Amino acid sequence: MSTPTRGRPRASSHETIADAAIELFLEQGYEATSVTEITRRAGVSRSSFFNYFSGKSDILWFVFDQHLAAVLAALAEPAIPLAEALDGFAAGPPPETLALAIVDARTMGVEAELTTGRAERQLRLAEAVAARIAAGSGLGTASGSAPGSAPGSAPGSAPGSGAGFQADVIGAGYAAALVAAVWHWAQLGAGRHRLADTVTAALAQAREILA
Repeated sequence: MSTPTRGRPRASSHETIADAAIELFLEQGYEATSVTEITRRAGVSRSSFFNYFSGKSDILWFVFDQHLAAVLAALAEPAIPLAEALDGFAAGPPPETLALAIVDARTMGVEAELTTGRAERQLRLAEAVAARIAAGSGLGTASGSAPGSAPGSAPGSAPGSGAGFQADVIGAGYAAALVAAVWHWAQLGAGRHRLADTVTAALAQAREILA
């Protein structure tokens, strides 16, 4: 029986695929790397790749998106306190693949993908936090304002006033704090610090500023 001279032992885990992708991104850049090359390096089939990822960008965000999904689910549960839902972002394995991409973004050529992906995810989180705060106060968010009124305000009120507007601002603040915590954790050296500690510090500062 011959021994393969290229690639890795066959595997189907997302970690193996992610490791192979990161190696290739570092060697030849994100845009120049194809899914076929990633599967060949990982020793898996294309179907195995698409069991985990819809495309290359998902490799970078896979674990982060698991954290985000857990927070969004917690925010949708009124019985879970807001602080507990946000603190839960750091539960589970840290997004180490994303951390590597953040640190080596220029070498990998993923700067544009990180910028776009960060903005999209931060917006989703901000909207979910704002909706949770607005639901607790019984008032709508800015997106649910009455026609002709200032966003998040009662008709005739001054721009920037109203609990709905406040909910949107607070939601944006907490979302920015959580995402900034991930970037800061990565830049400090993901293997040398706990993500939970950075998230806790970021949320504490956000609570102080937004109080």
